[in-house]
Amino acid sequence: MVATSDTDIAQLSEEQQLALQQYMSVTDQDVQAAIPFLQRSQWNVEIAIAKFFDGEGPDLVAEALAAQNVPLPRATRQENLQQSLVHGSPRSPNSRSQNRPDAAPRIIPQPEDQIVQRPPLILALLFVPFGLLYKILTKSLGLFSFLFPFLPRILRSNISNGNARRSNTTGRRSLKPRDAAARFKREFEEEYGTHTLPFYEGGYAQALDLAKKDLKFLLVLLISPEHDDTSSFIRDTLLSQDTASFINNPSNDVILWAGDVRDSEAYQVSTALTCTKFPFTAIIAHTPQTGATSMSIIGRVAGPMPADAYIAKLRSLMSSHSEQLATARSARNAQQFERSLREEQDSAYERSLRVDRERTRIKKEEEAAAAEKQRKEKEDAEAAANLAEKRSQWRRWRAMNITPEPSPESKNIVRIALKMPGAARITRRFPAEASIEELYAFVECYDLVKDGQIEKQAAKPEDYEHKFDFRLVSTLPRVVYEVQGGGTIADRVGKSGNLIVESIKGDENDE
Repeated sequence: MVATSDTDIAQLSEEQQLALQQYMSVTDQDVQAAIPFLQRSQWNVEIAIAKFFDGEGPDLVAEALAAQNVPLPRATRQENLQQSLVHGSPRSPNSRSQNRPDAAPRIIPQPEDQIVQRPPLILALLFVPFGLLYKILTKSLGLFSFLFPFLPRILRSNISNGNARRSNTTGRRSLKPRDAAARFKREFEEEYGTHTLPFYEGGYAQALDLAKKDLKFLLVLLISPEHDDTSSFIRDTLLSQDTASFINNPSNDVILWAGDVRDSEAYQVSTALTCTKFPFTAIIAHTPQTGATSMSIIGRVAGPMPADAYIAKLRSLMSSHSEQLATARSARNAQQFERSLREEQDSAYERSLRVDRERTRIKKEEEAAAAEKQRKEKEDAEAAANLAEKRSQWRRWRAMNITPEPSPESKNIVRIALKMPGAARITRRFPAEASIEELYAFVECYDLVKDGQIEKQAAKPEDYEHKFDFRLVSTLPRVVYEVQGGGTIADRVGKSGNLIVESIKGDENDE
């Protein structure tokens, strides 16, 4: 009875539990999904793993079982020759499946944590005496079991079980697929010398994926050094100039993967490819009629043969499938061209979009800079107008507060002659105790004082500090009377003086 998905693991046999554990360690499926998958694969771990990675196609096991139980067809009616030619001979319902090429298996290498590692040399030397003692004891018990057949069955069964266990007698260490391929290439060159065969330096699964991706033929070569015909086949057939040229020809699109059946991966490949005779060669290629990504075995070449016959078989098998690969390659190239064209169009659109964005950004920055410049100019103009207004207000206020000119009869006065910027010379009397700022204010407000435009109600502007744009100097010797120096006119200039009004606006602009 077929178990359901919720089958209890305890109800499975030891072999089924081991198969379940190996399948789950590779595929990482849960128990509920793994058990039905293994049941549909008749608890064959390799078939289940191949179905998981390559897609679950038609059940080959069920088809084989059904083919064995198909009853013989009964002759319900007789057909004449004309009817046979019109309708055709009756075909078996399994003829389509028989003409379909075998699916190329995907061999999953043994996980690294399951590879038996050799102990270090020191531990191996320490365990040598225990190993010898175990062998001596085993031989002795075997002798006693042979001489005394009436010994307990349990003793004999243990001995027989121990002797029946398979052990690695070749001494070859289990390696990763890439390391195993490198070892095979090194041993091949040591045995047969240098050559030009392009062995793929990787695992079978990687070579299969590469052939699927590049739509090339995968040539799988399996050899057994213990076979008598291996050496002659390699020297006379495989390493011949014609075979090497055929494999290295780029137009043939061949990927060569070879393995020694003494290695774990190569042995699994030989079992999956139903290898029955060595040396063995299988050609694997993409079959579009089977599936979009399916890889199938399109031919097998087993046993030794001359180089001409070997090349003829390979060429015949490959030529029968070259047209399908060429069609698939053309379709893929067309898809790649469309994809590349679409990517170029997208790239051109992105570049154009970036240029437009850059132009928009520059335009916005220029507009922002122009707006900022206009705003600043407006602020500067407003500030200058405000400053000019406050300066005019200050001049009106200061002209109203200028000390009147003393009379000629007054004592303690100072007589100052001023040469104004407009070449006009004026002479005015000032009180001796008047500050030097009073002299500067008179010069600043002279045009208002001269014309009598003195306002009576002018107010001093707020938040304004007046700065004179001229200075008073005397010649011979030249002395500058800065307003910041303070002091009275009498102390700075004396009883009388001739002063020149020099503008300092030109000096500030030069600086």
